[in-house]
Amino acid sequence: MSEALPAFVRGLFGGVIHDEVLFPYPEPLDVRDPNEARVVARLIRDLRQIQGDLIDSAEFDAAETIPEPVIRAFAEAGLLALTIPHEYGGLGLSSTGYARVFGAISAADASLAVLVGVHCGLGSKAIALFGSESQKIRYLPILARGETLAAYALTEPETGSDAQNIQTQAVRSADGSHWMLSGRKIWIGNGHRAGVIATFAQTVVERRGERVSRPTAFIIRPDMPGFRVVGTVRKLGIRGSTQAELAYEELAVPADHVLGEVGKGFSVAVNVLNAGRLTLAAGCASGCKRFIGEMARYASQRVQFGHPLADFEITQRKLAEATADAYAADAMVGALSAQADRAGADSAVEAACTKVFASEAVWRIADDLVQLAGGRGFVQPYPFERHLRDARINRIFEGANEVLRLFIALNGIQGPAARLKEVSAALKRPLSNFGVVSGYMTSRVTSLLGATPRIDHPLHPSLADHKRYFESHVAELALEADRAITKHRRAITDRQLVLERLANMAIELYATAAVIARTQRQIDDHGFDGSARERALCDLFCVTAGRRFRTQRLALAGREDPVDDTRRTIAAAVRAAAGYYVEDPVLEMD
Repeated sequence: MSEALPAFVRGLFGGVIHDEVLFPYPEPLDVRDPNEARVVARLIRDLRQIQGDLIDSAEFDAAETIPEPVIRAFAEAGLLALTIPHEYGGLGLSSTGYARVFGAISAADASLAVLVGVHCGLGSKAIALFGSESQKIRYLPILARGETLAAYALTEPETGSDAQNIQTQAVRSADGSHWMLSGRKIWIGNGHRAGVIATFAQTVVERRGERVSRPTAFIIRPDMPGFRVVGTVRKLGIRGSTQAELAYEELAVPADHVLGEVGKGFSVAVNVLNAGRLTLAAGCASGCKRFIGEMARYASQRVQFGHPLADFEITQRKLAEATADAYAADAMVGALSAQADRAGADSAVEAACTKVFASEAVWRIADDLVQLAGGRGFVQPYPFERHLRDARINRIFEGANEVLRLFIALNGIQGPAARLKEVSAALKRPLSNFGVVSGYMTSRVTSLLGATPRIDHPLHPSLADHKRYFESHVAELALEADRAITKHRRAITDRQLVLERLANMAIELYATAAVIARTQRQIDDHGFDGSARERALCDLFCVTAGRRFRTQRLALAGREDPVDDTRRTIAAAVRAAAGYYVEDPVLEMD
């Protein structure tokens, strides 16, 4: 068994570049695993056939459902068996293969991507990872064949997706034969039509001689007594997918339907949702590429002031920056999926960085597409407004981006903060309150402040400037992290503006490293001249990412931005007034 690679982003906070994680950039799937590549190619061909025959995104959006014939066609093509192991009738795709297929589904229709993501990436995945052999034999084959859909029921009205603090309770029967679950779950994808649901409830367990509540995962079915679908919700976007509210009213669950171990449900939630961030990011990256295609076609066809919109520099800026961001998102997904395929890989922070970057990129590009289309961007039957509505949820799914930024920063500074015991102890408490976006080990990094971080992997001379700036920026991130820890000490956990800036810096660095690594792979595989377009994208992205990094660093500069105090003062006044507080003298007249 090969030794697990260190965590790349955590290392950056300590001034260490673990370039062996990203360099060399993974080979293409057809080189790494030709057999799986053929399966992926076949699945995407079948998807395109279904897309031509059955997928009507405008109709899904209007009807707010995905018709059964579409789900049946997906099942027959194997598109509902993607993550289920071969021995249980599935395709057993690697993280890389699944990300490729999921990206293609997302580009075809966002609502279908939600349906498949919940079925393959959450519900079925939970059973595949944590189910007993009897549970796998019983449920995975029918899920692989698409005889029923899987769902994943974690989110609750009071606590959201905070797995540690869910309110649903599970009490074991006196004879130990079953559990009685009581509680509610909301916004559960596939919840109204799923036949197999992975869910969570608090159970009383003994820890160090004390009886405490800890979450436990269960497999439930709608035919179990006490299960009820309360209703479904109407949404801004992804309207073809359906999110339901579920009620557990003394829901009787057999004891052999505990998923994993009693009291260990948090581990189930963390591991399943961490993988979900990779596939969400893959879908966003594919969405970026689709929208760029629509933007380019529209800009070339639409004539204003005697010229196609594509002739104007403002349009060209939008196209160029969108393409560079899509290249970066794709590079991050490729690096992350390969890392996730390594046994024991610690990629939690990288997954969060990739999800934040890709979800915000697809939102910006969808917004630019609407802007470029003008009035046509705002109305039906043009698809542009639907793209924007569908793209919005990605910044909330799988952990809101604001919370993920705190997760990135708090995990990143654990290594450098270890020298200050009081800070190290304080960091453990807030992380335990971030539900499914926390709970990972302390960073395996050693602070090398004062040393020069370096990428040791050989790079082409055309990448030398990007390498040099990247190395200097890593040193700056480590310096600012150290300054923040030293200044705020235990209070660092409450300085969310500082943590947000540190996270933004780390996200830009991870994206930049992935872009450099991917571009070096292009040069290796296609030569200097054959990689001209990729090198141009690398040049544009590294420069713009570097500028964004510099903006965040200057806001820190060893201290908080002085404007932050003004922000706090204004926010307090708005809160006290319950809104905009500047008086209008006209309204004060008699």
